[in-house]
Amino acid sequence: MGFVYVDAIIHGMKGSKAIKMLVDTGSTYIVIDPRTISELGLVETPYKVKVTLADGSHVEVRLYLAEVEVKGRKGPAFIAELDTPTPLLGVYALETLGFKVNPRTGELEEMSPEGGYILSV
Repeated sequence: MGFVYVDAIIHGMKGSKAIKMLVDTGSTYIVIDPRTISELGLVETPYKVKVTLADGSHVEVRLYLAEVEVKGRKGPAFIAELDTPTPLLGVYALETLGFKVNPRTGELEEMSPEGGYILSV
């Protein structure tokens, strides 16, 4: 399949920024660097999470909240702060926005017509 990249827009309190992201179905969160988080004024949560890096090491990172936009769909997303050379778009954001990766084409596909929000009453 190869690598899948998407153009995402991250909206924060200080502005918005278009970022080319690697879609990483092995990543839970969106991962971006501290400089971009500060530049956009993302909202820091009181939470830290332990994540496993590609080399198998574990680190604790801060979580932030932002609005993410991909292919015209917007939704809330957790952002993990990590100094990474390639920003990552993880599965929580994909599911929130209603996307999945087609393994045959390597493209994002819609899972639902209105996004990933499912409410049961």
